[in-house]
Amino acid sequence: MERVGILIVSKCLSGAAIMDTFRRSEEYSPEFYVVEKQANPFLLRGAKLHRVSPDLDLKAVTDFAKEHSNRIAFGLTDTEDFVTAGGRDVLEMEAKVQMVCVSRDYALEQSKADQRLLFDRIFPEANPAYAVFDPRRYGSREGAREAFRRVLRRIPFPVIKPDAPERGAGVGVWGSDFDTIEDAEAFFLNLLAKGRVVVEERVEGEESSFHAISDGRHFIPLPLTRDYKRSLENNAGSLTGGMGSYRGPKNSLPFLSDSDWESLADREERAFRKWKGRGSRPGLRGVVLYDAIMHARRGFKVLERNSRGGNTEFINLLTTLEDDFVDVCFRILDGSLKRVRFSSQASVVTCAVPLTYGRKGTPPPPVQRVDLFHAEKQADDSGGKLRVLPMDVRVERGRTMLGTSRAVAVVGVADGIEEARSISGDGCRLIRGPIMWRSDIASRADIERSRRHLGALRRRKGGR
Repeated sequence: MERVGILIVSKCLSGAAIMDTFRRSEEYSPEFYVVEKQANPFLLRGAKLHRVSPDLDLKAVTDFAKEHSNRIAFGLTDTEDFVTAGGRDVLEMEAKVQMVCVSRDYALEQSKADQRLLFDRIFPEANPAYAVFDPRRYGSREGAREAFRRVLRRIPFPVIKPDAPERGAGVGVWGSDFDTIEDAEAFFLNLLAKGRVVVEERVEGEESSFHAISDGRHFIPLPLTRDYKRSLENNAGSLTGGMGSYRGPKNSLPFLSDSDWESLADREERAFRKWKGRGSRPGLRGVVLYDAIMHARRGFKVLERNSRGGNTEFINLLTTLEDDFVDVCFRILDGSLKRVRFSSQASVVTCAVPLTYGRKGTPPPPVQRVDLFHAEKQADDSGGKLRVLPMDVRVERGRTMLGTSRAVAVVGVADGIEEARSISGDGCRLIRGPIMWRSDIASRADIERSRRHLGALRRRKGGR
């Protein structure tokens, strides 16, 4: 088989899943050159050459890529930090290594406000009502408060977001994080002290995640996925980066119709064409969009757009990819990506997390060990039905230690969602250490709740 050198720049999100998918190639023999924030055991074992850069400093990544560029065919990343910093632009110019991700100009994670303004132009029907607040426009705290209250007359049930997510400030949702004007106002003013703020209408409905990839010319929609953002079961607790996700055996999800999927994919493609313009747009290469979709009373709205794969949802897609991932990347780079095949299987990701994850005000735990041996052995014996993919864990002196974020993505793959869910849950129970996970990811009860809720919403008269 032909040897192919692949650069992986990882923040310990889906890096292990990316490597795992490449290793399933039957046509190529991939060799991995890894730069990551810590020594992830999966990436460390699989790398031909490995380097730790705790802050993924772009110069360190570039120097590593330069050093080995004659052996690297292309690279991928699992973090928006690299994309928004112009990582592709720098590596392609200075190291001559092609990256399968968008260029900085199309990295929409940089600004929630700019996303809304873009959607006004290319996708207005999918844009919820919104307002953008810039602290430089207000001479006093009282002036900002009055402007916010005026917007609440038009958007009485708001979602309040920091414009620049890299600041680390959270999103506030009416009915979950606050339910009075006074509390919403306090949340808003706290964010505004740090920079621009976007206030959007809270759209009632059921969520999904829509991914599409492109070679800069062709638009390929991927199967829908559903993620679970809240830390506790029954969608309680605080918002997190995601506790797990699933995809079903079809392009759509079990609480949606095939026509929902077809309409969404068609309208997303039309919006992409407007965004791209005529001809080919090389900057739009790789995962060009990962949209959080709210399926509502009438149609859908886009809650946010990212330019990389969803941290758990992309794992669902990678684990059910039928085409050779190396070949898919080559087709993206040479502009010949006209289709991508996925298996007719379900995939359920359950994230094992530290006991303190998503618990506001709880101090981080002392350094603690986690043992993946029994779970990984079961995965090795499962014939691909179980995959154990380390995330925020690191190797220290031969031991695997917990970080503070999602520790392990445990994936079940099967013909149906319930069987995949059972495999994933069994894998979680084999992990030893101070961890927890949500046992209701992709449960029949949760799927049925979504089906009933959306059905009732769409039968309701009036509203959006």
